[in-house]
Formats: sequence, structure tokens, C-alpha cells
Amino acid sequence: MESYYNCLSVKADNFLWLLQDKALEITGEAIEEIEQGFIVRTEADIKPIKLQLIAYAKELETIMSDSINLEFSEETLKNQDWIASYRKSITPIECGKYYIHPSWFEGKKNKINVIIDPALAFGSGHHESTFGCLEALENLEHTFQEIELRNKEKENSKNWSNALKDKIILDVGCGSGILSICAKKNGAKVWACDTDELAIEATKDNMVKNNVLLDKVFLGSLHTIPTQKGKFDIILANILTDVIVALPLESYVKQKGYLILSGILEQYIPKVLNKIKNFKIVSQKINNEWATLVLQNKG
Repeated sequence: MESYYNCLSVKADNFLWLLQDKALEITGEAIEEIEQGFIVRTEADIKPIKLQLIAYAKELETIMSDSINLEFSEETLKNQDWIASYRKSITPIECGKYYIHPSWFEGKKNKINVIIDPALAFGSGHHESTFGCLEALENLEHTFQEIELRNKEKENSKNWSNALKDKIILDVGCGSGILSICAKKNGAKVWACDTDELAIEATKDNMVKNNVLLDKVFLGSLHTIPTQKGKFDIILANILTDVIVALPLESYVKQKGYLILSGILEQYIPKVLNKIKNFKIVSQKINNEWATLVLQNKG
């Protein structure tokens, strides 16, 4: 270990999580979240990192038709065990019955424990869009259980491990695999895909950590599975608005099936709803300007 390391603080007024994700991809280093920004600590030269973040911000401005103001500060500090400090800064997330925690935390009794270590692939549960998807998934699980109880015409104890039994789910842009793993732990048959090889690797690693086996994990997107149109009970897509609009997600949902969509800034909700026809709005929740939509195929 070198005696000193470089510290790059980055602040942004827009698309912070995307810039943070890019910093992880560029450096392969642990980063620390701060208010309106993040810190990269590395023994490498930080000038190339800074230049790549600036270039990426310009690309985002073009894609999203919105501006990004970046602020940087740099310093060189005496080395310490900052990985241990970083670990202390990562806290578990509790969302209903789900308890999402890194591997250095113990699980909780009477919760569905999901181990996700922060890594290059997006999705540790901390971001509003991921949290929103978890909430939406749990609400649908309640809906399915209520239907099952009515069909049986008798009370029954709730068995969370079977809340999604016989449901076929596709997680588009699976990232770390957090949503896929949660669904699998509730009895669903789960397919997961991503166009990023790092995400696929992370999903497979997290399957092992959580002792689950997803039914299909593949590199690619909907064009890879054209024969599965109209086959899925639920499609999860926590991805950028422009990608949601570009993909024919609705054609892969069964009649009366559901779309859970997030990664959508509040201002782009009309853009999404205008594209997805013949679906009714089940719920629409905003969390710090990030929207999560649950839509049902009217058939």
C-alpha cells in the first residue's frame, strides 16, 4: 500500500446516480456517497478519471436534453484503512419484508434477507428507483395472495416464500440482480437480462451469495427472446426513460399481467404513459423526483 492516496470529490446537480455508477465503472474503486455527490479514493492518477466524468456528463446532457453542473475538488491524503471506513458508511436497507444488506452485516429474523455488496453494477437498494421497485413488487405480492385466499375461500397463513409461486418474471436491466433475487426468494420463475457484462457477472455472483438459482440469466435484451412475447406475468425495468420508451416491454406481458417501471424522472412520466397503450395505472409513486409506475395489461 502506498503512503498516500488521491481523493476526488464530485458534486452534481443532476443525474448524480448515473455519474456515480460511471465512476465505479471507470475506477473499480470503492466510492463514498456524500450530500449531492460522492468521493473517489484511489492511488491512481485522478486526472483521467475527472476527464472521463466530464465527457460522460456531456453525453448525458445530450441524451437527456438537460444540463449537469459538475464541481470537483482534489487532495492528496495520507493512506489509511479507508476501505473499512467505506464499509461503515454502507448501511442495510429495510423495505417491507425485505432486508437488503452487505455481506459484512448479519441478516434479520422474520425478514427476507438479501445479500448485495455494493459493486460496479447498479442496485444496492439505496437508490429511490430500486427502493420503489421493491415496494411495488411487495404490493403485487399482497395482491396475488389476497386473490389466492379468495379463491380458496378460507383463511390461510401467509407464506412469503410462495407469494409469487407460478409467476414468470422478467427483470430487464437486472444490474446487481437485487430485484430478481427478491422475486426468486418469493417463489417466482425469474429471467434476468442486462446489456452490461459486469451486471451479468454481478447478478451471478449475488445468486451464489444468496443461495438461489435464477431460471435464466443472459446478456442482451428483449430482442434476444422474441419467442417469449406475451409470456411474462411481471416485467421489472429499472432503467432510463429513453430505454423504457424504446423497448417493446408491453408486448411481452401476459393479459392482466404487470409492468413495474422505474428509473423515471417525474417530468418524464407522460412520455412513458403515452408510449405504453392498453395498460391501466395501478400505482404511481414519486420519491425524491424519481417515479415508480405499476401498470396492468387490460388485455
